Amino acid sequence: MRIISLAIAGFLASLAGSAFAADAVVNDVSVETINWSGAYIGGVAGYGWDRNTYNYGFSSVDFNSNGFVGGVTAGYNWQRGQVVFGVEGDFSYADMKGSALEVPFVAPCGIEGCTAEINWFGTGRARVGYAFENFLPYLTGGFAVGHVKGSADLGACGFVSCDYSETRWGWAAGAGVEWAMNQKLSFKAEYLHVDLGSPSFSTLNPPDPSTDRINFDTVRIGINYHF
Repeated sequence: MRIISLAIAGFLASLAGSAFAADAVVNDVSVETINWSGAYIGGVAGYGWDRNTYNYGFSSVDFNSNGFVGGVTAGYNWQRGQVVFGVEGDFSYADMKGSALEVPFVAPCGIEGCTAEINWFGTGRARVGYAFENFLPYLTGGFAVGHVKGSADLGACGFVSCDYSETRWGWAAGAGVEWAMNQKLSFKAEYLHVDLGSPSFSTLNPPDPSTDRINFDTVRIGINYHF
């Protein structure tokens, strides 16, 4: 999936470059020089996916969770020559869900089954890019926070509620491309990897069951308005 996301970003970048060239040829004038410095707000939407691993004793169960992600973003850029530095924050609703029922009775997902959800997440990140006029590829990284939920078989937790529901902190990193149509409006495509660590099941017989780290990936497209 990461290869697919990078391919999408590259494809969108090529489209942006083609549109830039076509505009210059059609109008036979130089394209407006873009200065990336300043504040902006915008929105993003896309797709997220995760690979969940629940463990119990010597057995483990893997299953996927995936779904829509989308929200709002805001940031500020400083441009020095062609190098652009920035800070950006975003908050997204997430509908990433997955479940598994392993038969015959593979703990901890063989009776009631297992579930995993990511309900929302946000990030605060630094960005650094290199501007080619109105085209800006960039790298980004910083902290992340999100709410995760999950459940396993009741018997695996000592016959009490066998689940977790936590707001967790972690980190995020990725890359993207942004294309400015003019000084006020830009479009972007971005890949982001988010790590929220390992939540703990409520259980009477720790350390079983347990879950591996919650690492999920997103591919998002967005639009920004620059002040």
